[in-house]
Formats: sequence, structure tokens, C-alpha cells
Amino acid sequence: MKICGIEIPFKYLKWIIFGLIIVAILSLVIWIVCGYYIFKWFKISINNYNFYLNEYNNDCSVLLNKYGNIPIKRIYLVRHPITRFMENFLNIITLNKFNQELDRYKKKNNFKSFFPFHTMLYIELQISKQESKFLVIDKNNCIRISPTLKILNSCELRNIKVKKNKYTLNKILEKTRKRIGNNKYFNWEIYKNNCQIFIKEILITVKKFTKGNKKFMFQNEFIEEIKISDFSLHILRSLTNTINLLENIIGATIWIPV
Repeated sequence: MKICGIEIPFKYLKWIIFGLIIVAILSLVIWIVCGYYIFKWFKISINNYNFYLNEYNNDCSVLLNKYGNIPIKRIYLVRHPITRFMENFLNIITLNKFNQELDRYKKKNNFKSFFPFHTMLYIELQISKQESKFLVIDKNNCIRISPTLKILNSCELRNIKVKKNKYTLNKILEKTRKRIGNNKYFNWEIYKNNCQIFIKEILITVKKFTKGNKKFMFQNEFIEEIKISDFSLHILRSLTNTINLLENIIGATIWIPV
């Protein structure tokens, strides 16, 4: 196999790829660590260096173009505990601080068990009298719209009663975007702009952020109480920025942790 005009035996190719991956990971680690101290040196706030998105990624755009103007038949509010993968990811970034804060919160409130939820919406579209189409709407590092609906054993659903055919996905999302602005709408932040905040804003748009729905999906008290170091927040912010930048470049989703 020739690369840049150089003949490379195929048996060495996997080692070259492995080496490039290691170099990329080491470069990312060095960039994150050095970046943290540079920002500290110049006294730049942890909240002031986001790579801001102001549009949907390619996957979302394709689905909105195809299904965005089809009448909505039903909306389901969905919650499930964050996955083991996401829990381990947060513990690695925070050096197990996330689990410690979770235990502290449970003891403080006398909870025998407590699980942070990931919140999303399942949208049922009325394709025809005999056919429906489901889409998933949520926010991880950015807004996700997906045709892949997974109902896990841990999922809990709540029917959001809306007038049939009153709304379309494009109308709901566009009205929400205009009301809260592009930065809050498209971007993600663990404290002030997470999945629950995003779903809350959509429910406000359809006038369904009721006491019952708020109690079902909102865990703002837990989010406000957990204490994560600036360095951990910097790592999380840097990784989010990197993923958003890569997804912008390649035009496809590469991060689906839930």
C-alpha cells in the first residue's frame, strides 16, 4: 500500500494506525493540561471558552428536512438513569469526585437510592392513517435528533398530552430556539444547559412544563449541589469542544453516550 508515494507493507499498517491514535491521545492530553494553566495564567473564566455551535449537525438537518413538517401525534417525556458508561466517564474525569458527591447528596437528603437521570422526548409523527414515525430528541454534547428509539428496562415514559396535529417538530424547535437564543439552544453545559434544561424549554414552548412533568424530569437541586473542580470542568469542556468541532468537520454524530 502506498501512502504519500511511499510503499508500506500492509502488515505494518495497523501499527502505524495504532501509533497515530496514541499520538493523537497524548496530544489531546497535553493540550488540555497546558490549556488549563494558560487559562489560569490569563485569569480566563472556565465559562468563557466554549466552541459555540449555532446550527444543527448534518444528521439532525437531514431528519428535520425529511420529517420536520409532519404533524405530531404524541409526545412522550422519557427519563432513565445515566448509563454505566457515562457514570464511569464522569468518575474518570473527576477522579471519582462524581461518586463522592452522589453519596454525599444521598446522605444529606436521606435517600436510600438516587440516580441522576438523562431526559429526552420521544416524538410520534403521523405519517399516514396507518403509519407513525418515532424520533428521539435530546441533548448530550449538542442537540440530538435520532430515528433510533431504545426503550431500556430502566426507561420511564410520561405521555405529554398535546392536541393532535397542532404542532410540527420544526415549529416547536424553531420557536424554542428563537425564545432562548442560539447559544443556549444548540450548546451543552453540565450545570446550566444540560439535557433537562433543554427538555424543560421545549415543554415550555408547548405549554406543558407542569408541576407533574417538572417533578418527573427535573433534578436541578442535585445539579446545583454537586461540586466539581475547575480542572475537571475544564477537561469536560475541552472534550465537548473537541467532539463538537470534529462533528462539525465530518458532518456526522460520533458521540452517543446514552
